[in-house]
Amino acid sequence: MAGLNLCGLARASLTGVLFSLLLIAPIQASPVAFNQGVDSDTLATTALLSASEIRQRMQALPDWTTDGRTLFYDRTFDNFVEAIAFINALVEPAEALEHHPDIILNYNRLSLRLTTHDAGGLTNLDFQLAETISQL
Repeated sequence: MAGLNLCGLARASLTGVLFSLLLIAPIQASPVAFNQGVDSDTLATTALLSASEIRQRMQALPDWTTDGRTLFYDRTFDNFVEAIAFINALVEPAEALEHHPDIILNYNRLSLRLTTHDAGGLTNLDFQLAETISQL
């Protein structure tokens, strides 16, 4: 059995099994509408906001900016440890809403971005989390 590559053999066997399964049971793709089976409270939270709704909601977020599709928050801390502590403090509210900001950290400079990717823009969910982050 000199020169037998067991990893290659296992990989080839697995590939053969997967290929066989695809031939036996092809994947049936069916279109699924966004928000299918979602309750009305969740729909209200994830519905895209209009430009006028965004302008109105931005009045409560003086430290945030927007391009109409994303909320932006930039903050400079005294040091790296303070920046990390702030990030750690926003974990719990983000998890509670099941909505997570994009986070960019350069030593003590923090940038957060909020948007509802599935909806393609800003929703109530983004503003709820931004308001909570502003209070940290």
